Amino acid sequence: MKFLQAIVLLISLNAMAQADIGIGIVSVKLNGQTVLKLYADPYDKEPKHILEFFNDENTESLDLKDFENHEKWLKPEIFAIEDNQLIFRCKSEERFWVEIIVNNETGESYWLRKTKTTDLNTWEGFLKEMFMISRNDFPQEIKTQPNDEAKEIQFDGDECFQVKTMKGDWIQIFTGPHCDDVGGGSLKSGWIRWKEGSKLLIDYFLTS
Repeated sequence: MKFLQAIVLLISLNAMAQADIGIGIVSVKLNGQTVLKLYADPYDKEPKHILEFFNDENTESLDLKDFENHEKWLKPEIFAIEDNQLIFRCKSEERFWVEIIVNNETGESYWLRKTKTTDLNTWEGFLKEMFMISRNDFPQEIKTQPNDEAKEIQFDGDECFQVKTMKGDWIQIFTGPHCDDVGGGSLKSGWIRWKEGSKLLIDYFLTS
């Protein structure tokens, strides 16, 4: 199907993550010269961790120095080194710094200085860019309006949605044109909760 052929990279969120939702998402553009220095507090003289990436000539791919030690504590939103993907939840922001959650299981966070390789996006902006989203195991209904009392929309199609807008804990969803080949009907507009407190109620998927 065209839908499956279009997917170059498909990554979904770990729904069991316990970290705070934060204020948004920080994406880091990785290459063979990327060095990330993580500090306990802004303007500390010495970083707590240094992530140094390099191009491995043997495998002809991007790699992370001392990977075995870093993977013990580094559990961000997305870490797909083979696809140059490193994405963190952003806990807070200062003028020159972002506080990123480096471990979605424990909520541990460090400060990273803003550079041209770091991109801070809101959750709304980030989800709008996704190839598709779906409801996870939480049995929620699709509503006509962003509130629990609104009328339910009966939908029997596949979980292949895109995000139109966000209002608080709710997102307005629709069936994207690239989902037409999935079959099962389409949704022009509906509302679902994307989070409840710090728990995400959706899975998201991105391509590269």
